[in-house]
Amino acid sequence: MLDKIRILVGYDESQQSKDAVKEAITIARCFSGFIKVVHVYEKGMEGKAETGVIEVQEKLKKAEVGHVVSLVLGSNPAKALLIIAKQENFTLIVVGSRGLGNTLSMLLGSV
Repeated sequence: MLDKIRILVGYDESQQSKDAVKEAITIARCFSGFIKVVHVYEKGMEGKAETGVIEVQEKLKKAEVGHVVSLVLGSNPAKALLIIAKQENFTLIVVGSRGLGNTLSMLLGSV
């Protein structure tokens, strides 16, 4: 029997990250998954981060999927997500795009 899919979501309050949470919920429902949403914040921004995750906590609770929301102090969200994914054995990482447009994304790359 397969374990439940474990989904890690990067969240920063942007519309793209809200869309990523929505996609993670869809996937979790299809595959009996568990979602961990991580909001990486910089020093001195903990209060803003705590307020910022209230909406996503409510959305996950309403969706009735297994979940946890975590705040992580750091300056590099991509690195934090990779470390968490490896340490906690996540199956999938879901993040929003930066919304830079085709030309700029082609020059700079995209997550």
